[in-house]
This record gives sequence, structure tokens and C-alpha cells, in this order.
Amino acid sequence: MLKIASRLAVLAALLAAGLAQAAYPERAIRVIVPYGAGQATDVMCRVFVDELRTVLNATMVIENRVGAATNIGTAVAARSTPDGYTLLCTGNATTVANPLLYPSLGFDPDQDLLPISSIAATGYVLAVNNKLKGKSLADLVGMAKAAPNPLLVGLASTTATVIYGMFREQVGVELDRVPYPGGNTSLFPDLMRGQIDMVIEAMPSAITALANNQVTPVAITTPERLPLLPDVPTFRESGLDVTLVGWNAFYAPHGTPPDIVAMLNRAAVEALGHPNVAKRLQVVACVPMPTTPEQLAQLTRDDRAKWAPMVKLLNIQAN
Repeated sequence: MLKIASRLAVLAALLAAGLAQAAYPERAIRVIVPYGAGQATDVMCRVFVDELRTVLNATMVIENRVGAATNIGTAVAARSTPDGYTLLCTGNATTVANPLLYPSLGFDPDQDLLPISSIAATGYVLAVNNKLKGKSLADLVGMAKAAPNPLLVGLASTTATVIYGMFREQVGVELDRVPYPGGNTSLFPDLMRGQIDMVIEAMPSAITALANNQVTPVAITTPERLPLLPDVPTFRESGLDVTLVGWNAFYAPHGTPPDIVAMLNRAAVEALGHPNVAKRLQVVACVPMPTTPEQLAQLTRDDRAKWAPMVKLLNIQAN
């Protein structure tokens, strides 16, 4: 009898655990975005989460936690209880570039975060003040070389800083960097007012100013021209090897149960496959980019390996 009772108790415990897991999610899920509202990753994550809510039939609340080039918000997510109710949506700068630029992040991107899926990919644009006489990359470089003082370039992300380093090295001209911390909404207003001469920024953040003809696009970092900017050449077309695509992704804290990670991956892939998501992302010059957790981990390793020698060679420093 004791053996039967013991077995029944074990079975009951297993059934209870299975029911508890099957109930996920049974309360609101917090999604930390370590970028300011309106920045590229925030825009892409909101499109994604809007559909993911429906797929999971869950309440999902985005929390913008900016600071230290995404390191503060990411550390908060990494240290959260690994129960599936705090997740992270961030850009590739967090897991690819920041480990190369910062001696201390406050977290280990490979040990403290579990990949779920990448979300979307986008390009970066070099845009200038409309009053600047140079409208082509060659004109801009000529002006920069002839200027008595270095032109001012606004940079709001680590990835933009890497692109700036590639551009600077290849054209042989020094520009004065003006860092804009995450969440700073004055990047494009400052460009329009002429307080800075140019910016390098992700397309979702730039799209409104570009669509309203408030700034002038000069070149883009994608391998091919973008349908939204058919008249804007790529850096490669302009003779420079500055080709870089930014992406963002979805993570859980280390220790999150594998079945929850698997469920979230399936839900993410389903959400990103919805036509409405693709349509909304296309409006801001992005494309859906679903992956398995293993593919995301490999993508991160591959990109970091590609960026590492470049960061060292160009002596790129964090903002």
C-alpha cells in the first residue's frame, strides 16, 4: 500500500507540474527593450510583440530600460527570475558589438541569456542636413576634407559607431563624433536644425524624417538598394566596402525551462510568419528574420568573429 501511495504521489506531482507548464503563460509577460521608444529596435520589437500577444493569447507589456548602450536593461533581464515572465528584445549591438567594446557589461551574453529567435533585419543610412551642399557620398567626403573643422556626425548606437569607423577608415577623413545615448530623441531634430552635419542611423529610426524630406539620405549599408529608397545608392555602389545589416532578437534569462523556450520559439516563428507583420516591417524598411535558438546563437558567434578584427583594426571606441 505504501508503495502504491508513493507512486500515486509521484504521479500526482508530475501531473501537477505538467499542468503548470501547460498553463504558461498564465499572467502578464514583461518584455524588456533596452532602447528608447521610437528607436529602431523598439519599433521592430513592438511590431513583433503585437502579433506575439495574439499567438500566445497573453498580456505582454514592453518596458523600455535604456542606458549604457543597452547594457543596463539587458542586465536587468538577464538577472530576472527565469520563469518565462521576463524576456528581452534587443539589437545585435548588445550581443555582438558590446562584448568587443566594453570591458564590463554587467552580464555575459553567452552564459546569462538563452536565445529564442531573431526577429527582423534592417539597414543603416548615412543622412545629412538638407542645407549641406554635398548630396552624394563623393561630395560629402570632399566637403569633409576641405572643411576647416571636422564635420559633426551623430551616433545613437554601438552598431552606428562601428559603421562610422568603417567609413572613416576608408575615406581617410576625421569626423567629430557626437554620441546620443539610447532613448535620446533629439538626433534627427538636431540634424534638421544643423547642430550636427550628418547621422548614421538604422532605417526604422530614420524613416519618418526621410519620408518627410526633412533630411537627405546619402548612402545605405545594405548589399542592395532599398525599395523605400530606390534612388539612394549603397555604400558599395559608391566605392566603399561598408556593408552591414543590423538585426534584433528575442531572449530569455538563463535557466528558463526548455519547454517554455521551445514554446516561445514556435510562437515567435508563427508571429513573424503573419502577413501583417511582414507588411508592417516593410513600411520601416525591415524584413522578418525567424530562426531557431541554435541558429541565433550561431549567427551571434559568426557576427562577433567578423566584427572583432574590424573593431581592433579601426580602434573603434564605445560612445
